[in-house]
Amino acid sequence: MLRYIKIARWRANKQLRQQQQNLQPHKLRFYEQGKAIWFNLNTAQKLYLLALICLIIFQSGWLCASITIVALTIEFWPKFNKLWHSLAGKALILIFYASIANFVLANASGIVNNVTHVSATHFNYTHNFATLLYLPPWALGISLSTLLLLQLILPFYIFMLLIIKPFGSQRVKFISQSYSPLLTASIRFFLSTIVIINLMSFVDDKDTGAVFDDIVSNFVSSKQLSSRALTEQQEVEVVEELSQKIHGQLPSENITQTPPTLPVTPTEEDETTQSVRLFFNTKGYFERSKRLIAMFAYTYEADQYSRCKKSDDSKAIEINDYEIVEIAPDNSKPYGYSFTVKACQSPGIKAP
Repeated sequence: MLRYIKIARWRANKQLRQQQQNLQPHKLRFYEQGKAIWFNLNTAQKLYLLALICLIIFQSGWLCASITIVALTIEFWPKFNKLWHSLAGKALILIFYASIANFVLANASGIVNNVTHVSATHFNYTHNFATLLYLPPWALGISLSTLLLLQLILPFYIFMLLIIKPFGSQRVKFISQSYSPLLTASIRFFLSTIVIINLMSFVDDKDTGAVFDDIVSNFVSSKQLSSRALTEQQEVEVVEELSQKIHGQLPSENITQTPPTLPVTPTEEDETTQSVRLFFNTKGYFERSKRLIAMFAYTYEADQYSRCKKSDDSKAIEINDYEIVEIAPDNSKPYGYSFTVKACQSPGIKAP
């Protein structure tokens, strides 16, 4: 019996060694093919592949987004640089970013008015500070959106180039340096979408799943609204639902929602510590920037001494000869400071 067991074990080991020898050429060929593909990829494509691996294995959206941004910069910066060195390219780039700057200036003016309840023309330095705060997310967001639209158009562009190539067209130099351009464009489009979702999650201080659900729900609602098969009652319901969502995302709605504050006494923490605590309790980049704008207006732009009568713990900005804006720390307000328009009471101007 023992002899039969030894014979069966010997035959099993022999068969296993034979199978390993048969699989060895396939492993070697697979390794050689993978090695050849890896060395055919450029730096940006290797980073795209690394970002995809990080998303699948580590399930880290931020790591994937960071690597994708580096890859997009490496891939498109030479094309941007080449475009900049042409006269038409310079005009196009300047018009593009000048348009962004114009929108940022208008948006910053509205934000300053939203925070101070006074026209931004009376807060010149605060308006400039708000512009500096809002310019990076606007420029980055619009640039990434443009890149995302480019990824959507690029596969059709490559397809058209491949169609006209048999007719003698040589305009494939734009994609001749890349390995598998169609697959690369698809992966780039997917990863760019991940980047935009993560940026929206950072700006709104929400989970990426919640941001994706909001995008899907907004898309479904707009699709239902554009459908001709809706009845009149359904159209009214969809419009009301969209208006409620838009109304809930307006900045004016956020003003009425004061952040939760804990009752503390001056002996427990000073004013600076409480302001810092409330700042970190505020969610979202734009809401925190509004608190920074109010802090900047009080600390740097407002005057400690004024010819008009005011309280001792407040500062003032003169609107004209008869009106001032009195700014005082007030944690019960949405952004930590109260802005009150008052009549100027000075030795030359008597109170009515």
